[in-house]
This record gives sequence, C-alpha cells and structure tokens, in this order.
Amino acid sequence: MPYRLQTDEHVQDGLRRCARERLDRAIAQLTERVSEDPVAAVHEARKALKQERSLLRLARGTLAADERRRDNAALRHAARTLSAARDAEVMLQALDELSERFAGQLPQAAFNAIRHRLEAERDPARQRLLDAGLTVAVADELRAGRSRIDEWSMSRGGWKALAPGLRRGYRGGRRAFAHARETGTAESLHEWRKRTKDLWYHLRLLKALSPAIIGGHADEAHGLSDLLGDDHDLALLRKQLRSGAGELAVDIDAVIELIDHRREQLQTEALLVGERLYAEPPKVFVRRIHRYWEASRAAREPVALAR
Repeated sequence: MPYRLQTDEHVQDGLRRCARERLDRAIAQLTERVSEDPVAAVHEARKALKQERSLLRLARGTLAADERRRDNAALRHAARTLSAARDAEVMLQALDELSERFAGQLPQAAFNAIRHRLEAERDPARQRLLDAGLTVAVADELRAGRSRIDEWSMSRGGWKALAPGLRRGYRGGRRAFAHARETGTAESLHEWRKRTKDLWYHLRLLKALSPAIIGGHADEAHGLSDLLGDDHDLALLRKQLRSGAGELAVDIDAVIELIDHRREQLQTEALLVGERLYAEPPKVFVRRIHRYWEASRAAREPVALAR
C-alpha cells in the first residue's frame, strides 16, 4: 500500500502499517537489490528511513516519547552509516546537471576532469559499503526496529494522535524557512529542506482526507524539497572542489562561479515557493487540515480514522 493513512483504518493501526512498510522497503533494498545497483539501493533505503522518521514525528501525539526517541536514534544511526556512498553519488549528479545546464560556458574537459576525480572517490566508498558488510548490518538493525512496532505504546487515536506532530512539524518548517531567508547559509537551507521533507511526508500520510487539496500541497512541498536538495548537492560539490582545488588542473574558480550562480537561481525559486507553502500560521494550518478531517469523517459512516 502507499505511504498513506487510510480512512477505513484506526489511526494507530495505520501508523503501525506504514511504519512496517517503510522498514520492509528499506530492508529489501539493502538485502535484495544492493548487489545489483548499490547506489540506487542505498538511495531508496535512505528515503524509506527518512519517511519512517517523519512518521515518528507525526505520531508524537500518541507514541510514547521514550519509544519514539529510541527508534528515531536507531534510524538516524542507520541512515548515517549509509550516507558516505550517497554523498559521493549526489555530487556526481550535481556536476552532470551543472555541465548540461551550462554547456558551452566552460570547456567540457573541465567537467570531465572533475568527474574523473569524483568517481575515483566514489567507487572506493561504494565498495567499502559492500565489503564491510554495512548494508547487512543496517538491515539487521532495521529488522530489530521492525519487531518493536507491534509493541509501540500508543495513548491516543483519531485527530488527537496526529495534531501535535503536524503542528510541531509545520511550525518547525516555518521557522526554518524564516531563518534560511534571513541568513542564506548552506546549513540553514539544509535544515529548512529537512523540515520541508517532514511537511511533504506528513501531507502524503494525510492525503486521503482530501486527495486533491492535500495532494496539491504535498506536491508543492515535494517540489520545494527538490529545489533545496539540488542546492544542498551543489553546496557539497562546492565544498569538495575547494578542499581539493590544488589537485585539479582546471579553472576551479570558474566552476564555482557557475555553482554559485545556479544556487542563487534555486534559492530564489525556493523562497518564492516557501512564501506560499508557509503562508499560514501553524494554528490556522492545523485547523484547516482538521476541517478536512471532519469533512472526511462526515462523508463516511463509520469512519475508522476518527477512532
């Protein structure tokens, strides 16, 4: 089933189902697909772990705090274990997109030289991931986490189970947006991206309440996350080029100038989207989603999500 709470199930049941599905997906990627395409497998596994962590944040109104913190810490550790190989890959993707977008503005040989260097760093990182058995170890950690889901202590159902997490997540994203707009640092933009991903995932989980409206908001949050993700990948590439500039016989300053120009474009667009997406105060936003909840409940008798 999709990463979505259904209107014909109890909230607690839906949260457990989605949590199991995300961990099952991550485990399958790390055990069945990783030997065929380790880059894609690690990417999909990390995405599933991010969705799982967002689900935990949405469930803060019902899931026992100590259990939520325990499982979140385990998921964070698993994702970090997989991050090195993924970071090397996204820098290559960012370089290729930069080369295509600004084709002809710099000699292709410059991009080729940088790509060769990044590949030389990526391939050992990818191999270490496999040789060290890290994907197997992470999969085992995730199985242990999955076995705990049925034992989660959940105190509330219905809207009260979800409203606190939804409000906190949206408020955090709105604050992160304001901070990123004020400072423009790579760190603040990355933090805003993480909070935007939470909003995207929370809206996906609630999409069944109003597929057209909430689905549209989810799509916009997804688009904003992509803009900020592209900016973050370019920031990583920029940092990597600066750290190894003396070892490359290319005009690094010219490449970095293109990176800065593209990042300015991405950030300008992201700020415009952010103004729309975070226009409402948190209380107003949550009240509006609550009205969709009530409308959905009124349209279905009985509605399991209301219990």
